Amino acid sequence: GPQGVTGPQGNTGPVGLATVDTLTNKRITKRVQSVSSAATVTPSWDNDDEVQITAQAVGLTLANPAGTPTSGQPLIIRIKDNGTARAIGYGAGYRAIGVTLPTTTVLGKTLYLGVIWNAEDAKDDVIAVAQEA
Repeated sequence: GPQGVTGPQGNTGPVGLATVDTLTNKRITKRVQSVSSAATVTPSWDNDDEVQITAQAVGLTLANPAGTPTSGQPLIIRIKDNGTARAIGYGAGYRAIGVTLPTTTVLGKTLYLGVIWNAEDAKDDVIAVAQEA
C-alpha cells in the first residue's frame, strides 16, 4: 500500500494508521473553542480540548458537551467574567467527583474546570476546580 498506511517500524518514516508508534518530541496543538460571553456554551467532545469563555457578561449555562467522546477523554473549561460575578449552571450530565461545582464566577478571576468523560456512567465527571486567588 502507499507509504504511511501501515507505517514502517522503527524511528524513521511516517506514523502508521494501523501500527503502534511512539512519538518523541512532538506537540499536539489543542483544539480550542473561544467564546466571548454567551448565555449557553456547549462544549464539543469531537472538536474541543479546551473551551475558553472570556468577558462573560450574563449568567452562564454549561450545556452537556455534544459529540461522541471516548472513554476517559479530557476536557478543560476556562471561565472569566467581565469584572462582575456571574452565575454558572450546568447540564444534567455534569457530575462533581471530589470537588464542588462552582455556582458563580469570582469577579475578574479565572476559573478552570477539569472534566473527564466517564463512559461507564455516561457522565461528564468534573474532577478538578481551580480558582485564581
